[in-house]
Amino acid sequence: MPFPVEIALFSVCLSAAALLFVFWVLYAPVKRLFYKHRTVRAYYKKVYQVALDGDYYLINDFSNKTAGEEEFHVDHILIGNKFIYCIRDRYYDGAVVATQHNKAWIFYKKQKATYVPNPLLKNRVRVERLSLMGDTDPRIFVSVVLINDDCFITPFETDGSNQEYVVSLRQLPRLIRDLESDPDVPFLDETQIAVAARDYAELNLSGKRQ
Repeated sequence: MPFPVEIALFSVCLSAAALLFVFWVLYAPVKRLFYKHRTVRAYYKKVYQVALDGDYYLINDFSNKTAGEEEFHVDHILIGNKFIYCIRDRYYDGAVVATQHNKAWIFYKKQKATYVPNPLLKNRVRVERLSLMGDTDPRIFVSVVLINDDCFITPFETDGSNQEYVVSLRQLPRLIRDLESDPDVPFLDETQIAVAARDYAELNLSGKRQ
């Protein structure tokens, strides 16, 4: 093989190896940066895919006001065949020590510990408000806090008093599938599902003049 050709091939291989190395080094931080600054879009795609696969109703970016004019927001309302899921997106670029009922979780980042509000408690309030907005049995609501895949969260036990879960993006489809396939839970009436979807869509103030 002529020497110039060998040099060209060596240069191409070296460039490819360098690109692969840069990709390997930068993939994780770039992914974290993407999720941190574009959480809404990244999480939306995952929830939308779950809705598409299950043929469920989905209302994104839901907002309304209480009787006392207090605004509240729900990232996603997913209406399945057996449950209505109130989903809250959360991004944690570190590790979390979680509990079900404590007001705050311990958040570790670079060996520094701080406190963050317990999203389960906040989402519990949203579920209560959603259930009061229509003639809907509160027992069919499920609270889901959706977190990024690379967040380490300590396992914690729930007392069964609430249907609430903390789940990663990767695990969300399985959680919904398991809950919707529970043989002990009856299916919602199809008319009830359609009415709930219509009502929440009409009540959604996001993008509307308030």
